[in-house]
Amino acid sequence: MDHTEQIVAQNLTDLRKWKGWTQAELAEKLNYSDKSVSKWERGDALPDLKVLMQLAELYGVSLDFFVTENALAEHEQFETPKNELGFRIGVELLAVCVVWLISVSLFILGSTNLQAANAWIVLIWAVPASAFVMVFFSIRWKFRICAIVFQSILCWTLLTAVFLQMLLLHFNLWHIYLIGIPAQAAIILWAQIRKTRR
Repeated sequence: MDHTEQIVAQNLTDLRKWKGWTQAELAEKLNYSDKSVSKWERGDALPDLKVLMQLAELYGVSLDFFVTENALAEHEQFETPKNELGFRIGVELLAVCVVWLISVSLFILGSTNLQAANAWIVLIWAVPASAFVMVFFSIRWKFRICAIVFQSILCWTLLTAVFLQMLLLHFNLWHIYLIGIPAQAAIILWAQIRKTRR
């Protein structure tokens, strides 16, 4: 058995055990005999390309996974368990709730004084503050697509908050939105650069 067959055999075994399936259960899912699965996992035979494609789809991995040494260890390192994912989303939403709790409290306090007509601006600033919190956690926990989306939301809501704040001071700075065009381009380009550096 050559080195490649050993790697494929080990990865097939690791993936099956990772899913908690027996050889018979996997064989049933593939419409093959458990003897075939056993041969693949011993390295006595290699599954053909069609079967490898079926296996890749079944396990949610790419084809190159099967010929990569210690592939499962790397896969598990980047795959967040569902309960951990739920915890992280919960923390993000809780942080956003804190931002809104502070903003609503400031709005209520502001409504009681003489400048009550302008108290609503606090609620406007809560939107980019919430986006900033989401950007922070998305980058920290490597939610790449979420980070890009929330960076874009942060960019445009921050510009809107500045525009509305200036409008209260009787300055119509509508052209501030022009800053958003290169800023949005920079967000997308930076995401592409980071993607190619991995």
